[in-house]
Amino acid sequence: TDWNMPGMSGFDLLKAVRADENLKNLPVLMVTAEAKRDQIVAAAQAGVNGYVVKPFTAAVLKEKIEKIFERIQ
Repeated sequence: TDWNMPGMSGFDLLKAVRADENLKNLPVLMVTAEAKRDQIVAAAQAGVNGYVVKPFTAAVLKEKIEKIFERIQ
């Protein structure tokens, strides 16, 4: 998800996913231009599985996704 989305922020989506009994274990990767420390910390505290700041390379994205799946297996 992206931090900045129309209608609902990615952060609000993350909180909603974590609050939903059926979705709470769904891996969530935050992909965003927001690189402020307080936002990264807030996302971590809300249960994000990974955080990638734009712009990024395909290799960085692949690494983040692989790390998420390593942790959940």
